[in-house]
Amino acid sequence: MRVSDLGLQQLLLQGFQRAQDAAQAHQVQLSTGKKSQTYGGYGADALRLVSAEGVVTRASAFENASQIALTRLELQEASVTTIAEAVGDSRAGFIRTLATGASELLLPELEAAAQRILSALNVQAGGVYLFGGDDGTAPPVGAATLGDIGAAASIDALFTEGARVSLAVEEGVNIDGGPTASEIARDVLTELQELANAESTLGPFQGALTAAQRDFIVEKSERFAEIADDLNQALGLNAVAQGQAADAADRNRQRRDMAEIVAADIEDVDIAEALIRLNQDQLAIEAAARTLTQATELSLLNFL
Repeated sequence: MRVSDLGLQQLLLQGFQRAQDAAQAHQVQLSTGKKSQTYGGYGADALRLVSAEGVVTRASAFENASQIALTRLELQEASVTTIAEAVGDSRAGFIRTLATGASELLLPELEAAAQRILSALNVQAGGVYLFGGDDGTAPPVGAATLGDIGAAASIDALFTEGARVSLAVEEGVNIDGGPTASEIARDVLTELQELANAESTLGPFQGALTAAQRDFIVEKSERFAEIADDLNQALGLNAVAQGQAADAADRNRQRRDMAEIVAADIEDVDIAEALIRLNQDQLAIEAAARTLTQATELSLLNFL
């Protein structure tokens, strides 16, 4: 009987190649941390893996969206607070003017307050004007000074804005994106326009107040108190929306974390087990290589 040297060598070569392929596969697993580089490698678990990865993607996107919404609302809160403070300072100025009877500081103080209010209304983040509604590409208020407000043909002509925006923070869940500039400031700008043009009908605010000027300032003090109450209500609604955005961000984060755990359970490789198998593969490669070398060196001369 004769043994085919060529057939034996081919069998040994196949074993050597299988050991090399297994070692390469385990090296890839160690470098990537994944059991397989294709969905086909997960068999029946592939569908669960794809579903979990889809949840991770969507939850991450909505987590980012809810964080952006929260930042927008926080910046709006700061701006409305600035406007409320300017209104409060103006009302304090009215009361001081009425108490002292001296009116020289009234309009300069109103000018400073108007600039604070207009700057807060035209605040932007990331190139988007926060009080511009769904069109945040242009400043929502076209004025920079008390004089600009007084010179406007109408208060509505000062505003350039879109509709009130709605913000997506979860799948199927939207929250209020905050008021537009006109919703927040139409009343206060209306009062500031009357104040800016008051001297044309009531005379200059210099020295002692006239009876008409005093009555006018009393009226404005009462209106500014009402506006301050409205602004506080807007701050309350903003706080509610912030809470909704923060809660949505937490839920999105929890949903993403749970989906990542499911995906990791399916696709993450056991590093210790992969190292053991790689070591076994390397031993198998060495043994196969030695056996193959010996087989290729077989000759009748070895037995003569």
